[in-house]
Amino acid sequence: MNLHFYLNLPPRLYHFLKNIAKKVLPEKWLLENETAIRRLYAFRYRGNRYHCNICGNSLSRFIQLSNGDLLCPYCGSLPRNRRLWHFLQEKGHLKGRVLDFSPSRCLRQKMETLPNIRYISSDYVGEFKALKNHDITQIIEPDASFDLIVCFHVLEHVEEDRKAMQELFRVLKPGGKALVQTPFKDGDIFEDVTIRTPLERLKHFGQEDHVRVYSVQGLKKRLEQSGFAVQVFSFAKQENSMGMKKEESILVASKNC
Repeated sequence: MNLHFYLNLPPRLYHFLKNIAKKVLPEKWLLENETAIRRLYAFRYRGNRYHCNICGNSLSRFIQLSNGDLLCPYCGSLPRNRRLWHFLQEKGHLKGRVLDFSPSRCLRQKMETLPNIRYISSDYVGEFKALKNHDITQIIEPDASFDLIVCFHVLEHVEEDRKAMQELFRVLKPGGKALVQTPFKDGDIFEDVTIRTPLERLKHFGQEDHVRVYSVQGLKKRLEQSGFAVQVFSFAKQENSMGMKKEESILVASKNC
């Protein structure tokens, strides 16, 4: 197989071979060589129409996933990662001690290099590389420890989400902010403790390990009940040069006391 073959793999076949590689190659080797592998594949996406604000590369197009998300071939960022990074910079929230739950690799690597913050990543189940393994319902950190908490696509996995929100409030400093996002639906929060098997959860909640589907207002109310003052930032469906084309909401939960 020559270089031309690898550069012209369709995305579906690329992901199939990627999964095979994960099974047959040592994880350490894959992590050490990920950047080189991505750059080799990303060569076919070179261009100037789009731009990834996380890795800084310009592209002719993003990789379109089956759910419509646009993946950066260079760093693996998804639209919600690029939105979050843009939002953090635009609002000036990146300061002090930062706790990031289940961080994407691209954002973790980005924030670990920032000299003006003390960045602590955490992943409870070991799915993501992280500094800590905090249970979000029982965070082993002192009260009022963090200036910023990032909790993106985490709470929909947590059965005791109210307990998790109380813990987020506890470890946040007065004046600090927690940025929260989950998948959303219209109407009320949908949850049912009798739905327990992966197949049932996939059917009702959209993913095998989700335990509910929030609405924006439902999540806002639940965060407020935990003591937060909550502001909702909503973004319309509009494609832009960073590949953020879906409707999206970010909840900024502030600890004002």
